[in-house]
Amino acid sequence: MKIRRLWFGTIFFGLLAAFVIGCGGAPTPTPVPPTPVPTAVPPTEAPTQAPVSNAAGGPLQDALNKVLAATTYRVELSIQGEGGFTGAPTPASGEQDKPVTLVEMKGDVDGKDAHFTLRGVLTSFLGIDPEKTIEMISTNGKAFLKGPVPLLGATEEKWYEVPPQAASVAQPPLTPASFLQSFGNAGINPADFKNTGTETLDGQNCQVFAGDKTAVVNAFKKFGGATGATQEDLDSIDNAEFKFWVCEDGYLHQVRMLFEGHEKATPDQKGSFEILIKMMDFDKDIQIAPPADATPLQIPGATVPQATPTP
Repeated sequence: MKIRRLWFGTIFFGLLAAFVIGCGGAPTPTPVPPTPVPTAVPPTEAPTQAPVSNAAGGPLQDALNKVLAATTYRVELSIQGEGGFTGAPTPASGEQDKPVTLVEMKGDVDGKDAHFTLRGVLTSFLGIDPEKTIEMISTNGKAFLKGPVPLLGATEEKWYEVPPQAASVAQPPLTPASFLQSFGNAGINPADFKNTGTETLDGQNCQVFAGDKTAVVNAFKKFGGATGATQEDLDSIDNAEFKFWVCEDGYLHQVRMLFEGHEKATPDQKGSFEILIKMMDFDKDIQIAPPADATPLQIPGATVPQATPTP
């Protein structure tokens, strides 16, 4: 079971790191020994989002670029896994693994501002029960989270304002823009995904563009060392799907990525994970407001410098 965890851990966390780091995102900070709180500085401008490269053009590229250009939208994201790599209890002999929610996120986005909820195994790194939901807001350069999040010093069930040096905790771990932009930066060609028919989604007829195992493996290769996946990891993929749903309004409304694989040394040890992103309400009137009466958050281990009396 340990080896299986290693294989899928490489794939999942490598993908997540590539998507987040590739777009300038920052990982959740870990409390550190006492250090002075630095003076707040103006937020760094996010890099300009370039269109996904594809000389052939077509409705899929148009939809990708339309999503990247959208300033407001709502998003639902789910990442589920099977196979024990998630840290779930190892099943008894003869029993099957159960799906485990690694990340479940729902949120509203207005430019650089966001209001979202998060739950799943990922939140356990903050000392939160994976079944519990954490709520966060980032607006006008300020960040807020709703407790309790004991690891960060938010011990009560109320809103806290996060200090500037830890503001990244209130940023979504993965957004449609970061997901799609990462593939654009890697040179993934939408022309590799074929139109396989239509389905109804969000009350609209939507074209479904699908890439097979070969397209997915090529995507990993184009990411290069960002994912940490080796050729042995890629050879262990048994099945893979990558689908995009482009609807009548011209926007991309859903993305699904599925991996199924085995451990090369022990082929009977199998696992899978699925990423599903749903997007809606593009360019609607979405406003992100800060919570009222938020309490300043003092993160354990951080110290606030004391003012020096003037002679």
